[in-house]
Amino acid sequence: MRTPRAVVEEFFERMADDRRETVGELFAEDAVITVPGGRFEGPDAPSEFLSFLAPRYARAAKKFDRWIEAGPHVVSLGTLYGVDNDGEEFSGVRYADVYEIRDGEIQRLDIWNDLAADGVVPVRSDATEKSP
Repeated sequence: MRTPRAVVEEFFERMADDRRETVGELFAEDAVITVPGGRFEGPDAPSEFLSFLAPRYARAAKKFDRWIEAGPHVVSLGTLYGVDNDGEEFSGVRYADVYEIRDGEIQRLDIWNDLAADGVVPVRSDATEKSP
């Protein structure tokens, strides 16, 4: 069985290439994904997560700073860079992703980032954000 970090690295690789739509294969059926402004649960969580991300920016990628590994938990810290929906480049936007891996699958993914605070994405007034 792959290590928890190997599962997370596979997720990052798929998100960055033409396999993005296959990331659901890495998640447990009862997975929970939380992001600023959204929470997704169950077998459709990965596809709902991707649909949520699609209109938020034109392109985004991660620059990894460090990894923290503790049993089934993997934390990735770093910054985001890319292009917003107005065609403006952005960089240096902080992020923290926390993964819980069980039986080789992503059971939980909690994402924190400063995209809204840094003005890359709009703050939705109708968002009912839940803490992870």
